[in-house]
Amino acid sequence: MGQARHPLSLLLVLAVAAVALTTGGCGSSDDGSEGTTTGGGGTTSRAPAGASAQNCSATVDEVADLSVTGVDCEEGRDVAALWTAQRSCRTPSGASRVSCSVGNYRCLGASTDRGLAVSCARPGRSISFVAQRRRG
Repeated sequence: MGQARHPLSLLLVLAVAAVALTTGGCGSSDDGSEGTTTGGGGTTSRAPAGASAQNCSATVDEVADLSVTGVDCEEGRDVAALWTAQRSCRTPSGASRVSCSVGNYRCLGASTDRGLAVSCARPGRSISFVAQRRRG
């Protein structure tokens, strides 16, 4: 008998994989710190992306368990809405995985018992949610 996996564990694995695929940080001289320019020309330090992880209420049909890291909930809802609307993000018939681009984000989806676990990422930012299965 197979061992059941927890859907949130799958979401975490997908988020880490998506960030690793999009950042490709090997050999970079960048120290990884980011700043935000202020009106006076200076910069203020932002917390690392992992420090700003939060759960958001999903107001998008077909979406549940929306989480964001490094972005606000509104951007997370916008990306989830775009993902649900894009035909290229639909799971091909017979497939258990899908990948597509939504704006600047690269999204990966994998079938779970609760639906499709979707993780969208770009450097320093990630958005994850569970969506109802949609076939192309």
